[in-house]
Amino acid sequence: MGNFKTNFKLTTNPFRITPATNPQEIIWAGFNEIKEKFENRIKRSIIISNSTLVLNWGEYGSGKTHAARFFNKKTELQRISDEAGKSIPYSMIIPLPKGKEPVFSIYTSVIDKLNILEIREKFKDVDIISYIDHSGSNLHIQNVLKAIFNSEIDHLQLKKYLYGNISSAELKNFINHGILRQLKEDTDYTLVLSGLFSCLTFEKTAYSCVVIWIDEFEDIAVLSSSNIDKTNNFLREILDNTPNNLLLFLNLTQSALFSVEDLGQYVYESVRSRIKERISFDLPSKEIFKNYLSELLSHFREGSDTNPYFPFDENVIDDIINEKGNISLRQFNESLSLLLELCDMDDKHPINEEVYKEYKSEVIWDKN
Repeated sequence: MGNFKTNFKLTTNPFRITPATNPQEIIWAGFNEIKEKFENRIKRSIIISNSTLVLNWGEYGSGKTHAARFFNKKTELQRISDEAGKSIPYSMIIPLPKGKEPVFSIYTSVIDKLNILEIREKFKDVDIISYIDHSGSNLHIQNVLKAIFNSEIDHLQLKKYLYGNISSAELKNFINHGILRQLKEDTDYTLVLSGLFSCLTFEKTAYSCVVIWIDEFEDIAVLSSSNIDKTNNFLREILDNTPNNLLLFLNLTQSALFSVEDLGQYVYESVRSRIKERISFDLPSKEIFKNYLSELLSHFREGSDTNPYFPFDENVIDDIINEKGNISLRQFNESLSLLLELCDMDDKHPINEEVYKEYKSEVIWDKN
């Protein structure tokens, strides 16, 4: 192996096969049209009150999970909200639950991320209790919501209650706060979430909106018919019960098991009718690939080079794109990552046509 930085002028191999999880490592390269669609959609929800359901559609490896992670970054959300002149969104990513209780799983995912002490601090000067008193008609749910914002209630005990892990003896500590029973039905979980989202975005002061990405939504196809019903009912009810300031993204992968024609089987009309926009991750053209590559390499460039594709010669990039045909971004990254690693291992650089030919059969191995 040679010196990676000297030979390739890169700080590291930039071609991630799986999306980064560390926010600092999540960057956006190329694909400016899709990026702009997400920025505009999030900015609209920051400014306007209406709740919105958006379907993100594309093949496996087309960048949907990456988009969720990129636009879930606080730095990006802060930048967009600063441009809009409003407070930052409250944002999270949730994979579609595959177990027996999908609504409870989604509810638990939200509670997992709920920092009660931080929220109490943000709302200490806001009359959120009066707002809760005048929203909804379920007194039990209202009292649960008040408890979240009540600094007199131990936050760890409250978390245990929200998770449903509290004993009967411990439950007695909540009687004085009007909480007389556990949460136990899908309706309870949905009402707590919708009430929480409405409180968090009250007057768009602490948070301008709630942004939730449900990833891997195509897995709804493997759920039982009962859980497909529950998931659809949850989506419909969370939107109906949170009419303001909720932006819900569904990431859905088109595959041999799930095509556009199948959508109606798994996403009911009551949910489909609420979809305001579909953002399509189409297979990239040659020009889009090359623009993506030059921007990506520039993020990891050590020094400079007149060739925007260095350490690859441009004709090598053209050949890979032509040979592989219509491919996803992930397949493109896999080929370049493998080629870069092989050349690093054998100390071959720069990666010109002659060098590429030595490894071509390995790099293009999955060609249809």
